[in-house]
Amino acid sequence: MTWKQLTPGQIRDEYKINVANSEEINTHYQALNKHIVSNFKGHLDIAYDNGGSRQMLDLFVPDKPNNSPMVVFVHGGYWRANSKNDRRFPADAFLRMGIAWIPINYRLAPSVSIDEIVHDGRKAIAWIYQTAKDFNGDPERIYVCGNSAGGHMMGMLCAAGWQKQFDLPDDIIKGGCALSGLFDLEPLLQAEANEWLHMDRDTALRNSPIYSLPMQHQKIIITCGTEESNEFRRQSHDYAEAIIKAGINVNYFEMPGENHLSIIGKLADKNSSLFTSIVDMVNEN
Repeated sequence: MTWKQLTPGQIRDEYKINVANSEEINTHYQALNKHIVSNFKGHLDIAYDNGGSRQMLDLFVPDKPNNSPMVVFVHGGYWRANSKNDRRFPADAFLRMGIAWIPINYRLAPSVSIDEIVHDGRKAIAWIYQTAKDFNGDPERIYVCGNSAGGHMMGMLCAAGWQKQFDLPDDIIKGGCALSGLFDLEPLLQAEANEWLHMDRDTALRNSPIYSLPMQHQKIIITCGTEESNEFRRQSHDYAEAIIKAGINVNYFEMPGENHLSIIGKLADKNSSLFTSIVDMVNEN
């Protein structure tokens, strides 16, 4: 079934995120975050614009003389919650592969609109590109990864048309990975999330990655957990199908037994299909 065949009540249920063991998972992630901050030299809370703590990022960069490829991570939270501080923990695994890990913050709804949130993500990419050589990053090897609302941001960052506004090359993003992303925002007009997003239909369509696909040069990874709701799984499947039809390189797979929150931990698991897929994508360039 597509979302148009669902009742408004069913749509609201499908887009509610209920993870039974969320407290246990988050406690584990927080312990990993503390380990990263204590044991790895990171540059924390660096401003990429003038919006205070919500326009900051962290830099975890390998300590080596050559410029490092960079994975920029955008956190989820339905565009109104969470922080880059909660997603520092994958840095360990990526640094060991010679890849920089850069989690970013962005301003949150309802204080700002979805257009402004997307603008923040693009502003962060511009800052990273323009300053990369100062912190041993390779500006020609920028990749974007995100979960849930961050997966939506991945799609909007990989889309064409915004780069000239920031005086950036069209191919600034070489590839992207979305975990449990939201790529068509129109159904959210009937979901709880619009109580803080305040979108109309034009805004939803303008900010839907499924209508602004990645560019031909990019490599894209789309994944979700088998324990997600039907709508979250459909969103990933339909976005991957649209990318395939456009002739763009995409790797789509579902992760058995993973839910909306547990799947994020696979970013720190060097044996997971998610981690190895991202490393392979980066190393292909």
